[in-house]
Amino acid sequence: MFPLMLNVTTMPVFLIGGTAGLGYRLDAMIEYGAANVHVFAIAPDAEFAARAGRRLQARWPEPSDFENLRPRLVFIADVDDDLAARWRRMAHAVGGLVHVQDRIPLCDFHLPAILRRGQLQVTVSTDGSAPGLARILRDHLAAHVFGAEWSARVNEVSLARDGWRREGLPMAKLGEAILSFIRTRGWLTSK
Repeated sequence: MFPLMLNVTTMPVFLIGGTAGLGYRLDAMIEYGAANVHVFAIAPDAEFAARAGRRLQARWPEPSDFENLRPRLVFIADVDDDLAARWRRMAHAVGGLVHVQDRIPLCDFHLPAILRRGQLQVTVSTDGSAPGLARILRDHLAAHVFGAEWSARVNEVSLARDGWRREGLPMAKLGEAILSFIRTRGWLTSK
């Protein structure tokens, strides 16, 4: 699997299926600022419907939805393989990438376990083979390596980097300057 960070702020995204599997995806899309999300779910519960708001369409998507909205990412959860495979074909026809929860053969991509500290994101992946292990490792990193203080540290390094660039420090030297900066502060010492 090739790791990649995507800007989902304007990208058309479909969430399709049962609300149990879509809740986390919906929350993630909201957290990451996705503004073009379309949720397709039959008979969603009241809580999920409220979270989805105007994004929700209480029906399954049709070929015209794929053709007109042209989703780039499609998340499918809690449906049988035949239905998931049908929507996967529709997504592929318009250039979309698909993730079907717990159905590795139907996935174009997998999602890592994500640890966020402000703008710092640390991800752990097992290429979909052991997602529980990825979550355990992420939680270990959160508890023992990357505490809440890292959010401010990223901002501090970013400001310093901007200053060094304004001063004309060559790109090749920025990495060395950042390493010296964090070593001086003792940020990478064991707890």
